[in-house]
Amino acid sequence: MKRRSAKRQPSERRSRRLLYYGGGLLALVLIAFVVYGLITPKSSTGSTSDAASANKTVAVKMGSLAPDMTFTTVDGTERRLSEFRGRPVMLWLFASWCPTCQAGTIAVAGKFDQLRQAGVQIIQLLLYNNLGYAGPSAEEFAKRYAGSTYPSPGWLWGDASQAGSYMYDPKGYPDIYFLISKDGVLQTMSSAPNVTMKQILAFAQGAGNK
Repeated sequence: MKRRSAKRQPSERRSRRLLYYGGGLLALVLIAFVVYGLITPKSSTGSTSDAASANKTVAVKMGSLAPDMTFTTVDGTERRLSEFRGRPVMLWLFASWCPTCQAGTIAVAGKFDQLRQAGVQIIQLLLYNNLGYAGPSAEEFAKRYAGSTYPSPGWLWGDASQAGSYMYDPKGYPDIYFLISKDGVLQTMSSAPNVTMKQILAFAQGAGNK
């Protein structure tokens, strides 16, 4: 009996090792899926036709004319980006749960008078479906972080259309802005205005007004 028991021990050890390593591998796979789900924006909900329309948008290229897009302001008015041709524009697409968007909005509010005097039109739009995550509306966000600058005709707030969101932010970044010259040419693409304020002010004082 002892001999049989001794023969079984190596196989039992192998089985335990396989179970241990197999369980560990499964845990790693599960963790990877969880992490991927946390860092990858959820796809926006919408009809198949809406998605197909969004996928047919024009590519955004620096140095080229800014493609037109529609958006809805917080008061429910539908507007077009092309309406603002003739003045420099800061088009900012954001997600309301984004920390850099919160800090960036506070920074822009601090320089708003300077930007307004330079004639810059700020258009800050909530990305379609907030990139699939919960967060305050554009109006709630503006009241919370834009301070006394809200409301102002020089700083419009609203919601980007699905097609507009995909056209200007196909990779789903939660914080991305574009500086567009008076003649409608895309000059700069960046993010985090609290960090990149110098280039925004330089745009306002220089190329954007030419």
